[in-house]
Amino acid sequence: MKILDRYVLWNFIKNYCISFMVLVGMYVVLDMVFNFSNLVQFEPNSSAIESMIGTLRDMGDYYFYQCFLFFTQLSGIIPVVAAAFTLMRLSRFNELTAMLAAGVPILRVSAPIVMAALLLNGLLLVDQEMIIPHMIPKLVRDHDEIHKEAKNYYSVEAMQDNDNGLLRATRYYPPGANGAPAKMEVVDVIERKELEQKSDGANGKPVVTNVLVPWAHITADAAVWNPGTQSWDLTNGRRVTGLRPEETRSPEMPWPVYKSSVTPEEIALYRSGNFVELLSTRRINQLLERPKSYGTLHLLRVKHLRFTQPLMNVILLLLAIPCVLQREPGQLKSAATKCLILMGIAMGSVFLAQQFAATPPHTIKPDQWTALMAWLPIFIFGPLSVFLLERVKS
Repeated sequence: MKILDRYVLWNFIKNYCISFMVLVGMYVVLDMVFNFSNLVQFEPNSSAIESMIGTLRDMGDYYFYQCFLFFTQLSGIIPVVAAAFTLMRLSRFNELTAMLAAGVPILRVSAPIVMAALLLNGLLLVDQEMIIPHMIPKLVRDHDEIHKEAKNYYSVEAMQDNDNGLLRATRYYPPGANGAPAKMEVVDVIERKELEQKSDGANGKPVVTNVLVPWAHITADAAVWNPGTQSWDLTNGRRVTGLRPEETRSPEMPWPVYKSSVTPEEIALYRSGNFVELLSTRRINQLLERPKSYGTLHLLRVKHLRFTQPLMNVILLLLAIPCVLQREPGQLKSAATKCLILMGIAMGSVFLAQQFAATPPHTIKPDQWTALMAWLPIFIFGPLSVFLLERVKS
C-alpha cells in the first residue's frame, strides 16, 4: 500500500469512528429526550442520589444494547459522512491539489475509502447475524419496561398452530433478559380436525365441504417453554376428547407436554412484525419453511433486505464521492448541499420501497414483490452512481 493510500485511509478511519460516535450519540440523545418520562422512575423509599444512580444505570443498560440496533439503521450514512469529511478536508487544505499535481487521478484518491467501506460493511453482517439475535430479550423492551421486566406480559388470543389448533393464554411472559424462559398462564388449547360435511347445493346436488370441528381440549394452569425439547411443559395439564354433541366425553387425562408449532418466536411474530428484524437470516429461512408461519410478509421483506442493504450502503458512498470530490475549495458548500440532497432522495426511496413491500398487489406473489421492492433502489441508484463517477473531471 502506498503512503498516499495509507494517509487517506487513516483519515477515513478516524472520521468513521467520529461519525459513528456522533451519529449514534445523537440517536441516543434524541430517543432519550422523547422518552425521558418513561425512562426515569423514582422509588418512594430511596433518596434522590440513589434514584439518580439507579436511573443512570438503567439507561446505560437499555441504550448499550440499543446501540447495536441503531448501528444497523445508520450503517449506510456513517461511511458517507466519514468519506465526505475526509475528501472535503483534503480539498479544503489544498492537499488534493498537491496530489493532482503529482499526477494522481482524482478518483484514485477515493479508492482506499471505497475499499475500507466494503470491509466495514462486514461489521453490519456480524451485528445482524451474530450479535443482535443473542440480544433479543434486551432489545424488545420498551422504555418503561427496564424498571419492571417481571410485569412484561400480554395475552394470546386464538393463535392457530400448524394442526389448526387454537391457543389462548391469559398471560404470556416473553423470554426474560436474564435468561428466564417464556411462560404462559391459564392455558387453553382447542385441537381441531377437518371433516367432510355434505350439504345441498343451489342446483339440488349434494356438495361436500371440509369444515374444522373441535377434537380435543387441553387446559393447564401454566406452561413453560423448554428449548431442549422445543415444547411447552404444562403445570397441571389435562386433556379431554369427545367435544362434539354426538360423541362421548372422555375422562380427563394428565397431559404434561404441549408440542406444536407455537413457539416464543411465533408468538412474537404473531404480536408484532418488527420482531423479525432482530432474527438472523438463518432463523428467518427456517421460519419461512414452516407452513402457516406468522408474519410471512415481514419475513420475506427482511430476508431480501439483508442482501440488498450492504449493496445499498456501498451505492450511497459511490453517490456521495462524486459530489464532494472537488478540485476547487470554493465549491465545497454547494458540493455538500448537493450530496445532502442526493442522500436524502436515495434514503427516502429505500424507505418508501420498504413501505410498499408490506402491501403487495394481488397479481404478484409476495416473494417476488418483496424482492422487487428490495432491489428497486439498487436498480435506480446503482447506474446513477456509475454515471456520476464517470463525469468526475480527473
